[in-house]
Amino acid sequence: MKMRKILSIILSCAMLIGSLSVSSAVKVRAEGPEEISPEDISVTWDDSHVYKELSLGKYDTITTYGVKGYEDVPFVSVHEYLNILCEGKEDILIEDGVMKISMYGAEAVIDPEADTIRVDKPASFKSSGPIDGAIVEQDEFNVITWSSKNESVQTDPEGVEIHLEDYHMPVIAYEDTIIMPFLALQNTFGSMRMENTLAYNGKDYFNAFEAENFALQPQNKGAVDSPYLKAFYGGPFSELKETTQAYADYGYYSVCLLLDLTFGHKEEKNITTFDEYFTRINAKRSMCSTDPGAAMTSEFMLFTYLFDSGHDALFGLKNVFDAGGKADPLDASNLMNDMKESEEGREFFDDTQEYTPGSADPDASADAIVGALLEKGFKIPEIAPLLVWTYALAAAKPEDYGSRRLDYAGDTAVIYFDAFKDDTADRKPSYYLDPIREEDAESSTFAFFYLCFEDIRQHDEVKNVVINLADNGGGAAAALVCTLGFLSEDGEVLITDRDLMSGNYREEWYHVDTNLDGIADEEDGFGGEYNFYIMCSGSSYSCGNALPYFAQQDGLATIIGTHPGGGDCVVGSFVDAYGRCAAYSCMLKLGRETDEGFVSDEKATQPELNMMPSIWDIQYAPWFDAEGIADAVHQYENGATEIVYNDMSEGEKFSEFLMGMLERVEKNKQKQAEE
Repeated sequence: MKMRKILSIILSCAMLIGSLSVSSAVKVRAEGPEEISPEDISVTWDDSHVYKELSLGKYDTITTYGVKGYEDVPFVSVHEYLNILCEGKEDILIEDGVMKISMYGAEAVIDPEADTIRVDKPASFKSSGPIDGAIVEQDEFNVITWSSKNESVQTDPEGVEIHLEDYHMPVIAYEDTIIMPFLALQNTFGSMRMENTLAYNGKDYFNAFEAENFALQPQNKGAVDSPYLKAFYGGPFSELKETTQAYADYGYYSVCLLLDLTFGHKEEKNITTFDEYFTRINAKRSMCSTDPGAAMTSEFMLFTYLFDSGHDALFGLKNVFDAGGKADPLDASNLMNDMKESEEGREFFDDTQEYTPGSADPDASADAIVGALLEKGFKIPEIAPLLVWTYALAAAKPEDYGSRRLDYAGDTAVIYFDAFKDDTADRKPSYYLDPIREEDAESSTFAFFYLCFEDIRQHDEVKNVVINLADNGGGAAAALVCTLGFLSEDGEVLITDRDLMSGNYREEWYHVDTNLDGIADEEDGFGGEYNFYIMCSGSSYSCGNALPYFAQQDGLATIIGTHPGGGDCVVGSFVDAYGRCAAYSCMLKLGRETDEGFVSDEKATQPELNMMPSIWDIQYAPWFDAEGIADAVHQYENGATEIVYNDMSEGEKFSEFLMGMLERVEKNKQKQAEE
């Protein structure tokens, strides 16, 4: 799903602060001082810059406070932070020492005495409209609008109460505001708005998530040496090789806070709290280490192995304390000894050696690796099939095939594209003033489909249209809605999902103006004009998994190929206290309410024509062959439910598959050598 755009920064604190005063000391019930007095608080920086956008010329200024007992931990004013986050659209009132924040009909209450944040409708802090925090944002509305024909509905939110004492993060009434650790605010209010993208470098706050995401793109290799990233990694923390223990603990508990609130697969992974989870897998010791490299190694294992989906991945190894990045070597010969130091390992080997959580052992990160293996039972991770599929299809894809194309084979048109893209928020003017051109297909799936159907309508012989998602890894939710609009009979699209933080189920009805006449009517959509098919593989992921799911649920298309690869959660932004960034499966989960309860789209789609009866048939299925795809459609029309390619035995198919893979590996080596 789409990674969210960063909003413009607007600061208007004057109307919010007023003349109200509150108590200036609170009890801290967790680690740290028993009581924080005004004398324990000092201004670390009165001119910290907040760069919400990827520009050093556009920033806001915020005060960063220091608190005795929380060395190096940045504390900020709730007033100042929310005014930047919410662009001044929030209302703040302090009564009897309690802060009340209102926005879009939602209310949050911050209570310094209880160290709590209570929010009645978390999703409403993201956006207003027929649906709170809808999957398509208002700035993505252009050819998409809310449906006037079908009503969008949602169940009542449950609300959330966050006990910050559980995360050793004090809520401090100070002067005429409340101050809190920066990540206590970002991982609560920022995550509600899906704008938890900033990182602190010892003085200033940078949009680390968007910057690192930009630098990861192959075409942006030079970004690693950009002034923006140099400024980010060149802050005061860059002079330090180790953190204070207080800061290391802050880093650990901020991760627990974010994931407790927003990780979409807690239930599936039997997680109650992440503190319990990290302790169980023996990762807490390394994550609380004062060596940022040890903590990074644990995070790497968590995101790439334990979280175990195509949506979960650490971006890179850099951190603001040591921009070069380092990690303990993952030496397999040491795993056995390290296993004996883990809780599960000690029991397995009947070892009585004492284990002290939180000790700053330089080998602590190895515990996380061992704990990961134990948690998985040494099984192959679930993401492995997705990786195999991705490699196999990359090898099978013809050279110069491209990332999108339209092919014809008799009465069948095949639309192929490898990602869902949307440029609505950035495109000015819109397609209603600036007509679609051929080059727009590169950045907009809507434009691509519009041009495809303009062409298809010139071919009277076409009656079948196949959407080929063979290696489509997903992308923008707005592009998903647009694509479904072309498949529907009247441009109407239903997206259903559950917000795990708010606890409510939503039915979101949209209309897509597929003919660009500016009218949301039944002239939109091509359902009924053509027989639609969607071809999936195990590499059809995220939106590539959602498109066949919703199309099958609502009778828009016949599903052929094999089961899609999954990916039921929206991608969230993870930024830790060290400035490391990751993508992860967030709290918004796609699926539908049934008599048995909510069922996510992860594994719900069933192919109606199985084009891969055997795993080894991956080499015979016509993933990128329009003629072969058309033939499969014709076989389905004649009653087939399964494609048989030959009468070879499983062993013969396996042997041929291995030989083919080896030949492709050798071919790639030769090509790289020539280049």
